[in-house]
Amino acid sequence: MMKKINIEKPTGFSLIEILIVVAMVTIIAGISFVSFKNIQPILELKGMTSELTNDLRYAQQLAVTEQIDHGIHIFPIEGKYQIIKYGSVQEILKEKLLPDKIDFSEVNGFTNNEAKFNAYGAAKEQGTIIILSVEDNSTTRIEVSPSGFVKNQ
Repeated sequence: MMKKINIEKPTGFSLIEILIVVAMVTIIAGISFVSFKNIQPILELKGMTSELTNDLRYAQQLAVTEQIDHGIHIFPIEGKYQIIKYGSVQEILKEKLLPDKIDFSEVNGFTNNEAKFNAYGAAKEQGTIIILSVEDNSTTRIEVSPSGFVKNQ
C-alpha cells in the first residue's frame, strides 16, 4: 500500500504583495496630506470663531450669575480680545491672542469694540464681528443681538 504524502503550500505574503500594499498606503497618505493642507485654514478659522462665540456666551453667563456687567473687549489691530468684568473697577478675566493667520476683519456696532452684557444677559448694543483667515481670505461672522443671542455664521 502506498502512502499519500500531503505537500502543503507555503502561507504568507510575497515580497511583491507587500510592496504593492506599501505603495498604495503611501499614495493614499500623500493625497490625504494635500487635502488636509487645503482645508487647514478653514478649520483654524472655524475653530477661532467657535472659541470667540463661546467666550461671548461665557461673558454673558458671568453677567447673569454675578449680576455685574461682563463683556469682551476686542483689539483688532493687536489681534486679541479680553473677557472683562465691569464692576467698580474693570477686571480682565482672560486674554486671548488670535492665531498667526487669523485676524479681525471688522467689528461693527459696539462702542469702543466692547460687547457688553447686563445682569439679565441682554447685550448693551447689537453688533457684528467678522473674522478673516489671511491664508485664503475666507471669513466668518458672529452676531450679537440686543436680546443677547450670540450666533456665528
